[in-house]
Amino acid sequence: MKKIIIAILTIFLTANLSFAVESKVDKYEIDFPTAYELMFNNNNSIKAILEEINVKKYKKNAALGEFMPKVGMNATFIHFDKDLQIGGSTVPVLDTTITIPSLTIQERNVATVGFTALWNVFTGGKILALNSAARAELAGSNLKYKSLSGSLTTKLVERYYGLALAQDIAEVRKMVKDTTEEHLNDAKLLEKEGLIAKSEKLHAEVAYKQAKKDYDAAVKDVLIVEEGVKNLIKADEVDLTGITIQPLSHLFVYEGEIAGLAEWIKSALENNPEFKQTDVQKKLAQANYKAHVANYMPTVSVFAYDVAAQSHLSSHLPRFGVGAGVNFMLFDGFARYNNLKAADALRKEVNYASFAAKNDIESLIVKNYNELLKYKEEYESTDKTIESAQESLRCAMLAFREGYGTSLSVTDAQTMFAAIKIQRLNALYKYDLKLAELLANIGESDKILEYIKNSTEEKL
Repeated sequence: MKKIIIAILTIFLTANLSFAVESKVDKYEIDFPTAYELMFNNNNSIKAILEEINVKKYKKNAALGEFMPKVGMNATFIHFDKDLQIGGSTVPVLDTTITIPSLTIQERNVATVGFTALWNVFTGGKILALNSAARAELAGSNLKYKSLSGSLTTKLVERYYGLALAQDIAEVRKMVKDTTEEHLNDAKLLEKEGLIAKSEKLHAEVAYKQAKKDYDAAVKDVLIVEEGVKNLIKADEVDLTGITIQPLSHLFVYEGEIAGLAEWIKSALENNPEFKQTDVQKKLAQANYKAHVANYMPTVSVFAYDVAAQSHLSSHLPRFGVGAGVNFMLFDGFARYNNLKAADALRKEVNYASFAAKNDIESLIVKNYNELLKYKEEYESTDKTIESAQESLRCAMLAFREGYGTSLSVTDAQTMFAAIKIQRLNALYKYDLKLAELLANIGESDKILEYIKNSTEEKL
């Protein structure tokens, strides 16, 4: 049922995007959960890893088949150069000879159809090792899917909220440009009336040109980031050229209590897909070792055959038979010995790599967790500062209009206000990105939707 719902949602969302293109809609509004669904249903890397999982499932089922006997059907046709006969010779008896008449026991042309069965009842552990390796490979592919999901989710947070950030910064730059333009108009009017010097007006003109330049650059940044979002969410057959992506979700700060560092580390060691891959590598190395140990064991097989139908087959030949066989290699030039030593060394190599991976993931969690708290503190520290900067700008502009202030004080106040606002937005963006990275580190990247749902959005 879940797959059906996802398929319907994918068709609906893709149809919406296609409709936006065909109907020449200039803007496509999309929230983060919708972008998340689109990415997972359209991304070719996800589709590829899902097919890899299917491959490993079939291989695991094939490995189970090695426990079963192999039953086959065969048909043969044989043409001898002549009939197989006995007799046709003379035997001396007393004073005379007796001619034994020839008897055909098998005609020269013979055809048979039959069934054969072969069952390896003992292989020294080779089949067990094969199945263990197949299960480990399937688990490894599932972990690759989990790792890719976390990587793509982090990338979507980076690009989607990066687009929201770029648009917010462009809006801040526009506010500065509009305010600076208003200030320039005031300066021109005051200079005309002889209330300020020409240098004040020139300073206002320079400030306006810089504000306009900053705004134009911010608009270009929006276009650059927007293209990255399109590439993540669109289907191959959908062309979003000329379509503007408008994020409906804004930068957010989680209102709930963030778990402690120890809990994050514990979750990462239990669920981090990259770290869990070391467990897969251990199982594969162990299965490889057992398979090489099994080379020192004999292979015991039982077999049976049955001729179901025949043409011109001699009645003297048996139609059914059973048997058993043992195969054991006595000497192979020490190949088994060296392969076994290599397999043992591989086990040790994987163990050392596991210890290194454990240290790496712990260090990564500590780094990302502390940075998450740092960016949240930086964001919260701007609450009062931004109010103060806004009031300073208002007072500076009012003083200039009344002839008590200077153009420099106005532009300084504008610069300070814009810098604090952008600092606040950047801190929140980095916080969101670090939260996504932490969730990917513990193998629970899909929980970002839950965190977003229980967060407060930052709106200009």
